[in-house]
Amino acid sequence: MKDNFSISTVAYSGYPIDQALDSISSLGVKNIELALIQGAVHGLDEDGISEEYVRYIRRLLLERGMRCTSLAAHCDMNLDNCESLLLKRVQLTNMLDCPRLILYAPRDCNLSDFQSKAQSAIRAAEGFSIQILIENVGDQKPYMLNDSDDFEVVKGECKSAALGINFDPGNLASHRPENDLLFDSIRSLKSAEHIHIKDLHLDGEDYHFCAIGEGICEYPALFEYALINNEMPFFSIEAPFSLIRKRDGSAVLKPVSEVPSLAEIEDKLGRSVQVIEECFSF
Repeated sequence: MKDNFSISTVAYSGYPIDQALDSISSLGVKNIELALIQGAVHGLDEDGISEEYVRYIRRLLLERGMRCTSLAAHCDMNLDNCESLLLKRVQLTNMLDCPRLILYAPRDCNLSDFQSKAQSAIRAAEGFSIQILIENVGDQKPYMLNDSDDFEVVKGECKSAALGINFDPGNLASHRPENDLLFDSIRSLKSAEHIHIKDLHLDGEDYHFCAIGEGICEYPALFEYALINNEMPFFSIEAPFSLIRKRDGSAVLKPVSEVPSLAEIEDKLGRSVQVIEECFSF
């Protein structure tokens, strides 16, 4: 089963990437989702997302017999800059020999305008056989992909086979807290090319991210349905333990001095992997 999912490096925000890879490998998982997410990774800006850094990570992966199965590279993308930012990320995804690029679409335009403006980047993704997967947000602000009611519309408006959906139940939990989360998650199994497995619980006014199966996202029930119906896309455990999300959906990073220890991160991820393996051995 461990070949059928990955672990995102976002869990290790505040730690060097080589320590993150060694820790993930120690859990028996060789697939990673590389998180180059501005606002969720300490000290990361656009200049730090470079070919030089990606080559370094590629070498670290090869040395450890690991592979990158998705690149999550959210940034402040709008209609004016989406072509250059997306093309850069497509090229970095190709350098990693990675099949998936996950990000948020621009919020100042519709999907049709985004595709027209970024058509050279989308064509590059087609040539590299890379899927550009649009992810649902968690901040309660209007977006083109809010919940499962938007799946059919988004899929229908995608003009390229390189475009698709990454569904994140943990984002939906704060974006549309009134929704039936399990219902939306089950509907995603037929529509999403990739799923982020992210769990969280609400403590007062703050959402805190936790081990899979210990929060509000009902993953054991989702996994049981997926197993019985043989419907589970490739997925990644995305656990941003250094991030706090407010009840209104806004998010802040904890100071580096307050990030969990490596032992804490490994314990939570280890419990997450155990839940996944137990559920899919049902």
